[in-house]
Amino acid sequence: MSEVPALIVGGGIGGLATAIALRHIGVEALVIERAPVLSEIGAGLLLSPNACRVLEILGVVVELRISAIETPCWELLDQAGRSLANLNIVAAGEHSLSTRRSDLQAVLLKALPSAAIRTESEAVSARDCGSHVEVSLTDGSVLRAERVIAADGANSALRRHLWPERVLGYRGYVGWRGIVEGYVPEGWESGRVTESWGKGRRFGIGHVGGGRTYWYATANRSKAEKNIPTSLECLRDDFASWHEPVGKLLGRMDPAGLLQHPIYDSRPHWHWRRGERIALLGDAAHPLTPNLGQGAAMALEDALALAKCWKYPDALARYERCRRGRLFAILTASRCVGAMIQWEHPLLCGVRDFQLRWTPDALARAALRALLVR
Repeated sequence: MSEVPALIVGGGIGGLATAIALRHIGVEALVIERAPVLSEIGAGLLLSPNACRVLEILGVVVELRISAIETPCWELLDQAGRSLANLNIVAAGEHSLSTRRSDLQAVLLKALPSAAIRTESEAVSARDCGSHVEVSLTDGSVLRAERVIAADGANSALRRHLWPERVLGYRGYVGWRGIVEGYVPEGWESGRVTESWGKGRRFGIGHVGGGRTYWYATANRSKAEKNIPTSLECLRDDFASWHEPVGKLLGRMDPAGLLQHPIYDSRPHWHWRRGERIALLGDAAHPLTPNLGQGAAMALEDALALAKCWKYPDALARYERCRRGRLFAILTASRCVGAMIQWEHPLLCGVRDFQLRWTPDALARAALRALLVR
């Protein structure tokens, strides 16, 4: 049985970025993915400057910018379309991009040789054998590696195997998202990104290139209701009184492309490694709510940090230590921001919106940069 220096479980953004980062330091990695074809779900992605900086170091940001849209400012609105805040966190020489997940994945894939990817390979368990790790697949085969990195998402099979006590917690609201083909609302063509807040609901809009518009929405739902499918017709009714182009986007959306996900995260854990041979990365290690748009960014930062630590004898311990504090701060902030956005009481929502309107944009920008841009 042959052995690889690094086996990465999961062919998403974090897994592919880790393979590229390791190749940059001369370490060959094999990425295994359970799907027969590497294809991201049809959703958009807002990449803040910290994410774009990692992509620049990996050597892929130039190509991504060909299809992506520069987003210099993020706007917060109320449900009537009135401005609450303008958050311009992009400094000179930095990038903030709006793109499709599939476009980012394609650029990352292009940076790797085809031999570095193995599809239709689903890992179910990993065993540290002292001198190596053995990973068992669903087809009965076993792969050997010096180190194994599980980057297989928030519902990570390897995390469930290694830490069965760690469960995700439902945050009380459900998200929907989709991409509208062949339509970009007037005013959003040049990179405008907006998120509108109402009472227990929100709606985000961004141009992702190629004449496509990405939208997302959230609404509070009880635990009993969180997995009940919601139709586009119901969403149109729920957001009927909201400002345009909310109604136009929902009206043009193909029902087959509608995605629905209950919003989960996990409480902060101080450890996501087993010894010096097995570690988690990205959402497998620290599932985040989407409220700061940092899920992909944190996976990219993880990949770069892991590669910087890789050649030390205590590489995984170093990786864990250098990421722990930052991830705790991002997870906590994302959870708190999400709770505030989803407030339903009219008085609380009024106070929230008043504070946003009267907080100087420069102060909000400085606070957001302090949290996100390192």
